[in-house]
Amino acid sequence: MFHRYGRARTSPERQRPSPPTAGPGGPRSLWVFAGQGAQQPHMGVGLSAAPDLFERVRSVAGLDLAPACVLDETAHWDQPVVQAAILTIETASAQACRARGARPDAVLGHSFGEYAALVMAESLTFDDAVRLAVARGQAMAGLADGSTAMAAVIGATNEAVEEVCDDLLRSGVSVHVAAYNSPGQTVLAGTREGLALAAPRLRAAGAARTRTLPVPFAAHSPYMAAVQERLGQALEHIRVDPPRVPYYSSVTGDRVRRPDEIRALLVRSVAEPVRFRQAVANALSEGYEGYEGYDSVLEVGSDRPPRLLGLVGEICRCDVPKRPPPRLCAVAADRDAPDGRPFVPTAAPAVRS
Repeated sequence: MFHRYGRARTSPERQRPSPPTAGPGGPRSLWVFAGQGAQQPHMGVGLSAAPDLFERVRSVAGLDLAPACVLDETAHWDQPVVQAAILTIETASAQACRARGARPDAVLGHSFGEYAALVMAESLTFDDAVRLAVARGQAMAGLADGSTAMAAVIGATNEAVEEVCDDLLRSGVSVHVAAYNSPGQTVLAGTREGLALAAPRLRAAGAARTRTLPVPFAAHSPYMAAVQERLGQALEHIRVDPPRVPYYSSVTGDRVRRPDEIRALLVRSVAEPVRFRQAVANALSEGYEGYEGYDSVLEVGSDRPPRLLGLVGEICRCDVPKRPPPRLCAVAADRDAPDGRPFVPTAAPAVRS
């Protein structure tokens, strides 16, 4: 989770794999995809691929995404709708880039953004990703009783936040690290009472501020066991292929190649912390198939301002300082494609799940 700082015919199904554009001396791009919290009113406007994808979602899941993505004035939090909507808009944005000749040389997603990343890596079809999004969202909606929540912690180190959580857990207070977003931003999940108790301790441990997020459940924590069960059942009917480009998991932070491992990680992801910081650092350190890093990081399907690029800039400065910083860009409409609009990092946004 995070907190801020016309009509073209395209097929969402698997296509014949296209070779990466990267080559010796050529440009190399890491594409990143945000999860929940990236939704915005009118986020489908300006994407020519969106109407056809809306029809696919209606056919596959019976959902009408036009109100959430085009018409309504407020951002949605209805779980089956918002997860399908984020997936669809990120896929439409990526298709805008692909239609203009751009291809990812590696992909990763923050939390639910992993589903769009796997679609772009041709590991999941768009239709199957929609099916999983709806199953995941329905299961999460069943836990949205308001007793649990999430909070962003800004300014304290990840290690300091872990120590506070460990101390609270030993005393019987249920607060867990839900996301490692950057060196200076961590997200917690737990009971509302536990998060309230954690806040003054976190400020004493160096946090500049804490903020309760508009999330009615404790994502990426043990409270999500029921979602894991539902998602595991849904995945039994889904085909997962090896990624066509390097794919970095935000569960482990490492590159993942095997379909069985991807399947297991998707189930684990709802109840384990998001390791976005580790995934970005590893991707930027390893580079693409022996090449020296990436020339750009493109946030695909982002709003304005982008949700992840401020975090990426902080990770670059702190975790991979010896590498030349990549160009940071974002695409949320056809006019931004194929290379994205430039982003200049300032203060890192706080992230949700």
